[in-house]
Amino acid sequence: MTCLAFMALFATSCGGSGAPGGGNAQGPERTDIKVGVLPTWDAAAVYLAGKEGYFQAEGLKVTPVVLAGSEEAVSRNLSGAVDIAHDGYVSPIAAASRGLKLRIIVDSARAKHNMYVIVTPKASTVHAPKDLAGTTIGMINSRGLPALLTGAALQSAGVDPANVRFVDVTYPTMGTALQNGSIDASFATDPFQAQFKQTLGARVVLDTIGGPTEDFPIGCYHTTQQFAKQNPRTVAAFQRAMARAHKLAVSNPDQVTHVLPSYISGLTPQTADAITIGTFSSSLDKADAQRVADFMTQQHMLSGRFDVSSMFQ
Repeated sequence: MTCLAFMALFATSCGGSGAPGGGNAQGPERTDIKVGVLPTWDAAAVYLAGKEGYFQAEGLKVTPVVLAGSEEAVSRNLSGAVDIAHDGYVSPIAAASRGLKLRIIVDSARAKHNMYVIVTPKASTVHAPKDLAGTTIGMINSRGLPALLTGAALQSAGVDPANVRFVDVTYPTMGTALQNGSIDASFATDPFQAQFKQTLGARVVLDTIGGPTEDFPIGCYHTTQQFAKQNPRTVAAFQRAMARAHKLAVSNPDQVTHVLPSYISGLTPQTADAITIGTFSSSLDKADAQRVADFMTQQHMLSGRFDVSSMFQ
């Protein structure tokens, strides 16, 4: 089967007496685990699972570790610095295509319109997608999901991505880079999009979601194949807890916005209330990861077609 239903995992986690391990007398092999998270809205599920006691109910003590970007998520997962990493799909797929042994264990979320956008400061002369030709766009990962989505959106808008320069800029310094002109535009997702609008008067000039990227799978949680093989009950416990957290996030989006300031530096509750929340996933489907991999091939981020099956075994 290619589709591992989170809802089935959720039903399992709710069964029994509620004892640690979800009724599994053996419990997880590892009770204390570190989970690397990116400072983005879809990582809220990890914090909701901790806040609501879902990890505890599974016999897990989870320590979130905030990471700077996708490449750090991959490197720290492979090194064992974090046991599981929240990430975009692009970086782990690229790593796996080079032979690195990663396992995708949870699908995070899907994108929707006005979620991944290119913004320019108020004083910029860039007002439309065509004006982006010849500019420098800052993004948190110029070889990851931001570059993939931006390149495709530029092509759809009639702009050759080769005529646009992508540079790596961390989100905490992105606003300053826009202000001082070291970048002309920025790839932004919430809560940073909302922050840039409020503090810089930034305006959206390009929405990267639409057409070939409609309802695009944006993120996942991965571990190493070694960790997954050595700790199958730990992985299953994490999956069950995350399934419950995703279900809560879908049914009560206010829970998501309330938890964001707890792990995103400088985010106020007021700004959190203004952000765009995407669709949290209810299942793990290999076809979603394959869609991303195939799109990476189309956008020349992979040299040929990569079969993601190895990341699910």
